[in-house]
Amino acid sequence: MQDKTIEIRTIRALETYVVRHPVLRPGRPLETCAMGGDDRHDTIHLGAFDVVNNQLIGVATLLVENSPYFLGLKGAQLRGMAVLPSHHRKGIGAELVRALEEIARQRHDQILWMNARVSAQLFYTTLGYKEIGPVFEIDSIGPHYVMYRSL
Repeated sequence: MQDKTIEIRTIRALETYVVRHPVLRPGRPLETCAMGGDDRHDTIHLGAFDVVNNQLIGVATLLVENSPYFLGLKGAQLRGMAVLPSHHRKGIGAELVRALEEIARQRHDQILWMNARVSAQLFYTTLGYKEIGPVFEIDSIGPHYVMYRSL
């Protein structure tokens, strides 16, 4: 993307709610935006900012977490990936994922994985991720795949 009007930087867990809530938890209480591991010392939250308007428009979180499918490998889990709908299809989500991949590589993680909504499967596939295992349901959220990529 290399859009000079977008800047990716580290943010705090609570800051992610501005994007997580309308995208991932619409119509639900704000506290449902909290995700397990958000406040761990080794968790990293990234925000994509529209620097022209100083607006947070995308978020993603990286956890130190092994995948149940790759127990022998050092894993990192992507969680809470969201971009405001008004900024979809501009490469912002891909930039967030690439930034987290780079952080994971620097930490010597071997696998980056996520529970991806079925509706996001094509997005992750185009970034080189593959599904593993069956589709499963997350209560109140919907169907998901476990997707992964070797680093």
